Amino acid sequence: MALAFTRAYSAARRFLNEAPAAEIAALEQSWFPEVSSQALQQCIASYQQLGCWTPHVEITPAAFEITLDVFEHIGGIPERYPYERVCISPPAI
Repeated sequence: MALAFTRAYSAARRFLNEAPAAEIAALEQSWFPEVSSQALQQCIASYQQLGCWTPHVEITPAAFEITLDVFEHIGGIPERYPYERVCISPPAI
């Protein structure tokens, strides 16, 4: 089950990086009914250009630390958790 999820997640990540923003926006529009299609396309294109959706599925230690920074900043976590207690390598695909 984990391997099937990892394959699907990996394919979705590739799609987010490679598909035209307009195509992704059309698929996601129902999730954002109050956002114009043009604004959604521009947002997705910006995320693609910034490299927000890395092609790999692993949570790297650096990415984990940044996530902790964000959650700590908004008061969303009571403490910083060690990477080793939270993350494991995904199954090989």
